[in-house]
Amino acid sequence: MRPPRNLLVLFAVVTLLPAATLAVLGVRLLQQDRALAEQRRGEMLERAADHAVRTLEQSLASIERRLKGEGFSEADVPEGALYAVLRGGRIDAVPAGRVPYYADETGAREPPAWPFEALEALEFRKQDFTGALEISHRLAASGDPLIRAGALLRQARLLRKMKRPDEALDAYRRMSTLKAAAIGGMPADLVALRGRCTVLEEQSRTQELRHEAAVIAAGLRDGRWRLNRASFLHAAEQASAWSGEEVRASAEGEALAAAVEWLHQNGGTEGGVHWQPPAAILWASAAGSTRAFVAGPRYVEAQWLPAIRKAAAPARAYLAGWGAAPPVGLRKVQRAAADTGLPWTLIVTEPGTAGWGELPGQRNLLLVGLGALLALIAAVSYFIYRAISREMAVARLQSDFVAAVSHEFRTPLTSLRQFQDLLADEETVSPAKRRVYHEAQVRATDRLQRLVEALLDFGRMEAGRHPYRFERLDAGALAGDVTEEFRREAAGRGFAVECSRNGAACPVEADSEALSRALWNLLDNAVKYSGESRRVDVGVVRDGAVVRLTVRDYGLGVPAGERKRIFDKFVRGETARTMGIKGTGIGLAMVKHIVAAHGGSVEVAGGPGKGSVFTIALPVKE
Repeated sequence: MRPPRNLLVLFAVVTLLPAATLAVLGVRLLQQDRALAEQRRGEMLERAADHAVRTLEQSLASIERRLKGEGFSEADVPEGALYAVLRGGRIDAVPAGRVPYYADETGAREPPAWPFEALEALEFRKQDFTGALEISHRLAASGDPLIRAGALLRQARLLRKMKRPDEALDAYRRMSTLKAAAIGGMPADLVALRGRCTVLEEQSRTQELRHEAAVIAAGLRDGRWRLNRASFLHAAEQASAWSGEEVRASAEGEALAAAVEWLHQNGGTEGGVHWQPPAAILWASAAGSTRAFVAGPRYVEAQWLPAIRKAAAPARAYLAGWGAAPPVGLRKVQRAAADTGLPWTLIVTEPGTAGWGELPGQRNLLLVGLGALLALIAAVSYFIYRAISREMAVARLQSDFVAAVSHEFRTPLTSLRQFQDLLADEETVSPAKRRVYHEAQVRATDRLQRLVEALLDFGRMEAGRHPYRFERLDAGALAGDVTEEFRREAAGRGFAVECSRNGAACPVEADSEALSRALWNLLDNAVKYSGESRRVDVGVVRDGAVVRLTVRDYGLGVPAGERKRIFDKFVRGETARTMGIKGTGIGLAMVKHIVAAHGGSVEVAGGPGKGSVFTIALPVKE
């Protein structure tokens, strides 16, 4: 009994057409949502770029106002930055120590030459070092620091020539305290330190030499002296040779120095912003001078970059030529320096995170809704199909049951009709033959009665109206009586049915008639499926608090896939159908009902070709 083809077509149309329609509409909605998300992401990137530019413009405008107003004091200049003032061709930086060198000379005054004419005449012309030394002592006591610086320089030189190194070192030491003078364009104290290093090098006093060289190196790194680039590099080279370690300006110091040098050369205009990698220069004219704010790498990293990143969030902001480059493959928006007037080109990219720029929850809502509808259609379709399949299966089982019952009824009815015709046709039937005929009619009648009672009892069991009369009885004795009765019926077919017990009492509380019927059905089932075998064994065993009644045959067996289904009503195994074994399909279902009513269980073991073992387990009732 298969479902009609038009019903299958209708089912497919009713389920698949709405599902396909929903899928198409869902795809269209998702495409529209994706296009809207793309547009939204573009708008968000544009807004993020505008916010970042505006933030940076506000920072630059604030600095420009300071430059045109009161300027910056040394305490106001943040870390990584520099405040510079260009006036009259000279540039001064605040704090001065952040710039290792300048574009111009120190600017300090040199000692005049005339006070030292007599000293140098004695030293160079007459080689009178002693007389020249006396003059240097008198000049070193002068109140003019310039003359004092020049005298101490010459005194140290004379002492070196006279092989008096310790006194020369002392003269250089006193000279190093004079910071306002310059010697040959270099600060006097730096000249003095270099002189001490030269003396110590001549004396091979390595430890002291390295100490003095370290003082020079620290001063060069800290911007202690105002030097031009050439003087700085020369002093650094000497300090490196004396200390054994490379002496050079920091990367940030180099950047600030390069910016100051550019400002010294180009800072005469009214104002502006300039990118001198890796520093930025903002300058403005005020009070007859040019004031500038130089933002070094550390300042940019600590102040401007976090500000524009915060303004662009959740997008990512980058400055072209500064730091890491934007990742490849992400959508980006940029603001060129020529358009914004900023030192850099600003680049804003997507954050690269899932869901960015999408409307909150819209796509998820669409996906969830579409998935729920499709799942609902699939579930309804499944349950409809399952219901139809079950109805078809029940109809098929019922059809098989009707056919089986009809066949079961036809057999005894045919026997009754045959023997009735024999008795009617034969006028003179011997008493012996008449008795045989009557016994056959009784057996057919009993069989017909059992079939009718089995059907009626099974109907009452299914409806839950079958009455059970429980009483305490011995399961072993009951099994022996049923086996003996069944043995007499099966003997004519050549079957040997044996019952074995372990000797222990097996008290149970049961309905003797119902339990006997269940055991009889198992025996009848064993005979039907014994195949060529003619042996059936019945066993009664007490296992603790359980009594087990087993019926074993050595015939066809039950496949593993059918062991649960054969206890359902109207279900008969594939072997029964293929081999034409008679049956109604309610015998094992009745056994299951009866055993369940007794609080027990029934199961089957074995396999194809190995026979079957049906076991009824009942609780012991002491």
